Amino acid sequence: MIQSFASGEVTPEQAMQIGEELCNRYLKGDYQYVIAVHHDKSHLHCHVIFNNTNLYNGLSFTTEHNQGRKSERAWAELREISDEICAEHGISVIEPIGKGVSHYENKMKKEGKSWKDKLRSMLREIISYSRSFEEFIKNCTDSGIEYVYTPQNKVKLKFKLSGERQQRFTRADTLGEEFEPSAITETIETAQKKAAAEEAMEKFLVARRARQQAELALLNRASAKPAEPTPTPTTPTKPTIAEPTESKPPEKKEDPWVEIRGMRDSDKMIADLEAGGITSLDDLSGFFWNFKHPDDHTDELAELRAKIEPIDKFIAMMEQHSQNYAIYKEYQERSAFTQKSFRKKNSAAIDAFEEADKYIAEHIKAYYIKGKPPKQSDLQAKSTKLKEKYNALVPEHNAFVTKRDTAHKYTRQVRNYLQNKEQQERNR
Repeated sequence: MIQSFASGEVTPEQAMQIGEELCNRYLKGDYQYVIAVHHDKSHLHCHVIFNNTNLYNGLSFTTEHNQGRKSERAWAELREISDEICAEHGISVIEPIGKGVSHYENKMKKEGKSWKDKLRSMLREIISYSRSFEEFIKNCTDSGIEYVYTPQNKVKLKFKLSGERQQRFTRADTLGEEFEPSAITETIETAQKKAAAEEAMEKFLVARRARQQAELALLNRASAKPAEPTPTPTTPTKPTIAEPTESKPPEKKEDPWVEIRGMRDSDKMIADLEAGGITSLDDLSGFFWNFKHPDDHTDELAELRAKIEPIDKFIAMMEQHSQNYAIYKEYQERSAFTQKSFRKKNSAAIDAFEEADKYIAEHIKAYYIKGKPPKQSDLQAKSTKLKEKYNALVPEHNAFVTKRDTAHKYTRQVRNYLQNKEQQERNR
C-alpha cells in the first residue's frame, strides 16, 4: 500500500503516525506490517508491506477481505479509511467521484442534470400515486421508464430512462434501498393503509355531523311556535249568543327537579348540575350507587392503553436498533486490539443498540404474524388502529367523568334529603 500526502503538509514523523493509524484501523491487528516513510519525490509518502496471512486464524487477507463486487473490495475500504484519518488531522484529501458514478454522471450531477437523480425523482413520484406494486410497474411504462423485473433472480429489478444517455439498465439497489421491490411494496401498502384510515375517519366525521344536524333540526321543529292559520273571508251572519266555555290553562311542563326544590340553595345546586350535563333528578339518582354506566369506558380505555404502550415501545426499540446498527456492526468487525478504544468513543450508540437488541429478542415473539417476525409498518398500523378506537371512546367517557364528578358533589345531601322526606311522609 502507498499513502501519499500533499507537498509541505506533513513532517516525516507525522506521516509515520498517520500511516500507523491507517494500518491499525485497516488491518485491525490481525496482520503483521512494516511501514517506511519515503521522500524521494516532492511529496512524502508511506510504503506499507503487510503479511497476507491472518495471525490468528491462518486465513489469507484476500480470502477474508478482497472478494465480491469491486465496490466491496478491500482497496475501496482502504481509501475511505485513509481519507477519514487525514480529515481528522486536518490534511487535504482527493475528492472521489463517488461509488458507481461515471465521469459523465458526475459531470451531469454537478450541472444539476444527473439522469440517476431524475430517475429517482420520477420513481418516487410514481410510488406516491400507485396503489400496488403491479400498478407501479405499469405506471413506470406509462411514464417512459423501461424496467426488467425478475423476482426469481438475485437482481430482481432494473430501470432505464427512455431517451436519456443511459446505455444500460440500472439496478434498483444502486439507486437506493427504497427502490427495491420489497421496499416499494411496503411503502405503497403503508400509504394505502394510511389513506384508508383517513378515509374512514372522514366518513365517520361526516356521518357524525349529519347526525348532529338532524338532531338539531328535530329540536328546532319541536321548540318552534306553530304558525297561526291564515284567516279566510266569511260571509257575515247574524250574531248569536254562544254558550260560555271554560278556557283551559296552558299545560305546565313537568319540573324534572320538583322533588328537591325544597332543599336549601336548590336553585344554585340545580344550575351547577345542569352545567355538568345532569338534566334531571333521574340522571342524578343514577350516581347514588356505584353502578356501571354504559358511557363509563374506564376499563376499555385502560385495556387499550395496555395494548398500545408495549407496541409503541417496541416500535421505538426497532428505531433505536436501526439507528445504531452501523456503529455496532463496525464495533463487532474490529479486532480485540481496537475494540476497546472504539467502544469508549461510541459507548452511547453501542449501549443503545445492545439495549434495543435485547428488548427485541425478549418481546418479538408476541408480535409474530403467521410465524414470521413483524415489520415496523405492520406494528405501526396496529398501533394506529388501536389509537383510533381509543380516541373514539374518549369524548363520551370525558362527558361521563364530568357528570360523575359533578354528581358526587351533591349525591349524599340529595339522597339524605329524599330519605328524610320519605320518612316524614310515612310518619304522617
